Amino acid sequence: MPFNPLDSHDLALLPPKVDLNKKTLIDLIIKARAELGELKGYTFSMPNPTLLLSPAIIKESLASSEIENINTTIIKVLENQLFPEDEQKTPDKEVLRYRDAVMDGFESFKKFSLTTRTILNIQKVLLPGSSGEYRRLQNGIQNSSTKQIIYTPPVAVNIPDLMNNLEKFMNNKSENIDPLIKCAIAHYQFEAIHPFSDGNGRTGRILMVLYLVNSGILTYPTLFISGYINSNKSEYYKLLLEVTSKGNWEDYLIFMMKGFYFQAKETKQLLFEIMKSFFALKDKLKKDHKIIYSADLVEALISYPVITPVKLSNELGVGWDTASKYLKELTNAGILADKKIGKYHLFVNKELISIIHK
Repeated sequence: MPFNPLDSHDLALLPPKVDLNKKTLIDLIIKARAELGELKGYTFSMPNPTLLLSPAIIKESLASSEIENINTTIIKVLENQLFPEDEQKTPDKEVLRYRDAVMDGFESFKKFSLTTRTILNIQKVLLPGSSGEYRRLQNGIQNSSTKQIIYTPPVAVNIPDLMNNLEKFMNNKSENIDPLIKCAIAHYQFEAIHPFSDGNGRTGRILMVLYLVNSGILTYPTLFISGYINSNKSEYYKLLLEVTSKGNWEDYLIFMMKGFYFQAKETKQLLFEIMKSFFALKDKLKKDHKIIYSADLVEALISYPVITPVKLSNELGVGWDTASKYLKELTNAGILADKKIGKYHLFVNKELISIIHK
């Protein structure tokens, strides 16, 4: 039957019947795997990968949220993470929830693998007011400009079987399909199922990086694909729809392989600059601020590029007066900049902000 965007889509089970051995695709896989191998190796050289990933994951969270037209800035997000949740502005709150969902998903995945439980946990963190269940009603995807329905996902009653099939596909190690190709196929399938009433795009992008960890391509959730998708948003949505309407897997898979390649290069450079900043800050404090220097202080200023005396006090286990003294000394030395927002006195790691703001 020809594709009709108004009819609920009769989505085929995985794996798809498609030729995955075309030379153009294989060449792109080789290039992407090489860059991802370097990215994976690079994280092993980090003194504290989880620490140094923190600013990078905030950047990914911002880019992923922008795809859903949730607009804010990196500095506003970093400021708002220091405020109580009821004082955070909605866009910043959404970005921070994405950050939390990445890390919660990573921890959940290590315990339960890529199962329905992990997927539901991710969506629940993203949207804490949701039921934490798959949708029970029909939904549709609109063209953002014309408001016309361009795709109607499968009926709700079919979601459990489709998600069970997707889970088996992602966790089946015996299939002779490259993990990058499987990742892209699984991403299309998840978005086509559209299992939730909201949060499908963000959940699907988090699942991609967790799948790459699950398959051994990465050790940590370090491939931040949202920047590439955000820069090519129209093409991304067009190619997703063409898989559904025309069976055009080839162009979609080529697009995704290029995305893995470009984002691996970009993420590697970002992490390199963050690590370089970490060691430069450490050396400077050791040399010029010996009395206040500690490894914990350096790590706090990297983990929280915007910080308050209260937050630093909690991170270091020192009194507010001591934490405030440290921050003022580093501000006077030009390492930090300070600003006030209402009752909050914020201190900004200027160099790190300039790195993650690029």
